[in-house]
Amino acid sequence: MSLLDSETGKRRLLTIEIPILERYNGERAEEYKIKVVKHGKSLLLRYALKPMHNIYQLETRLPTEYPLLAPETRVLTPLKICPHLLEGQLLCMWRQGSTRETSRWDPAKFTCVFAVQAAWRWLACYEVWHETGEWPLPEAV
Repeated sequence: MSLLDSETGKRRLLTIEIPILERYNGERAEEYKIKVVKHGKSLLLRYALKPMHNIYQLETRLPTEYPLLAPETRVLTPLKICPHLLEGQLLCMWRQGSTRETSRWDPAKFTCVFAVQAAWRWLACYEVWHETGEWPLPEAV
């Protein structure tokens, strides 16, 4: 199911994803609103987050198989190498490389805004780790 190519995907985009994005953006200052950009057959969400002290620029890619496949979030602002940061500054949030059955991503429960909120939580953990040297949440198992 592709958000842009299938009727099911278009229906999800129009009835679930866009209203949630509009609600999220309605409560934010302009510089923190999510901007949606078409990128080939997928969509990119571009936005800024400030979990604690720093502001980070991010993009979340919704792959063509979204929502069956989890979104991929990359921090564009340079980060120090740290736990749970993959090559290309991709955030490790959904057990990359897992199967649909073992991933923490659940397309029946989560939306693209959930992925943005998960990125905020990841960045808050990053800032704690940067100050203390300890990642404040347990490892994914």
